[in-house]
Amino acid sequence: MPVRAAVSKLLLRLLLLAVAGLLGATLLAPVVLKGGVDAFYGRFTTPPAGSLVLGTSRAAQGIRPAVLTARLGGQLEGPLLNYAFTLTHSPYGPAYLRSIQRKLRPETKNGLFIVAVDPWSLSLTGPEGAFPEDNSFIGQLHQVSQNPNLAYLTHYQTKPLYRLPLDYATATERLHPDGWLEVNIGTDSAQVRARTSRKLQDYRRLAASQHLSAGRLQALRQTIAWLKPHGRVVLVRLPVGPSLLALEKIYQPGFDQLMRQTAAAQAVPYLDYSTQPFATTDGNHLQRAASAAFSQRLAADLQAVLQLK
Repeated sequence: MPVRAAVSKLLLRLLLLAVAGLLGATLLAPVVLKGGVDAFYGRFTTPPAGSLVLGTSRAAQGIRPAVLTARLGGQLEGPLLNYAFTLTHSPYGPAYLRSIQRKLRPETKNGLFIVAVDPWSLSLTGPEGAFPEDNSFIGQLHQVSQNPNLAYLTHYQTKPLYRLPLDYATATERLHPDGWLEVNIGTDSAQVRARTSRKLQDYRRLAASQHLSAGRLQALRQTIAWLKPHGRVVLVRLPVGPSLLALEKIYQPGFDQLMRQTAAAQAVPYLDYSTQPFATTDGNHLQRAASAAFSQRLAADLQAVLQLK
């Protein structure tokens, strides 16, 4: 092959490779920069927050910062970010507290902190002092307000990069910029019953293997104490389906009283919505429409209990 033809062929291949790379970057960049990598990444790309929603996936899906901000925004330090993850990643413990401390703007004095509690977020499998989330991004990610967050993308995002744009376009989960996790799945009665049955089996296994943890309770108290100088703290127990609530009462019959005692000792309000009839997708997480209605109810109650205008 003549040298000129070989060079031309090589240049063509390089051009095609560059075009493919540019096209890939064009498709990938909006997903990464908008925080659409997965159900967690976006919370680590936003600037430090002035107010926070804390807890597990119940709070992540059930409490909408936009709804609260629409009613309370002028009376709290913003932005209000939903910084709740999952039962695996963000039960109360030393690692979650450190992550919260990194995410809150240090000079905040008039924030609002909604601390969602339930028996599972204060439970532990195995001996006290061994917290599994220490080995997750909650325990190990030190930079929680960078966009793009290369540390998260390098260590905790496991999908091939080429999959991200397609998955983002077809995902049933969509993480909003304010941290609310929107989940779009079927909500007809048969689907909800099937999911609720499976979820109940999962939590029965947890109830058989876990115990209410003194270490997690201590971490909850430490979290409240650390947050109080930065604003107003409210403990909140979200609504769940009747079958899961019945299991929680068997697993920890004194939980509600314990939370009332904890709130009283810390001089913070406690709002218990566990028996309220808001629709769920699986007995555990609020449906999309129900999360809006519940957030409206929560905003009104916060306005009253905190004596906001």
